[in-house]
Amino acid sequence: MPASKKWNVLFIEENKSMFNSNTKTFNELFNKVDKVQDSEEALKLIDSNHYDILICDLSFEFADRIKILKLMKHRKPKIAYFALVTENNSDKIFGVADQGIHVFELEPSQFDLALEEISRFNLYVKK
Repeated sequence: MPASKKWNVLFIEENKSMFNSNTKTFNELFNKVDKVQDSEEALKLIDSNHYDILICDLSFEFADRIKILKLMKHRKPKIAYFALVTENNSDKIFGVADQGIHVFELEPSQFDLALEEISRFNLYVKK
């Protein structure tokens, strides 16, 4: 990624999340960040905006969010998809990576570090 390029991000958050979506790291690392909790709103945004990266919190509403991620991946395959899970939910991620979704298993205190790694992701590598 060119040093001056910052990605546009859609973040689907959980309303009971253990990850702090109000972190200033979002604004420091990314060009534009839209945050939603509702899957229907996420679908509307992804259809009407340009995003380079979609990040989804899979802490609680796992089954619903996986369905949405698969649907979005089908609609917008060029976006890089990331799922965040806590260690106590790691057993639920089996097969998610097979869908072309990058998974971060992390503790809540590692959220900003995960965002830093995601911001450095090279979207131009052929999939």
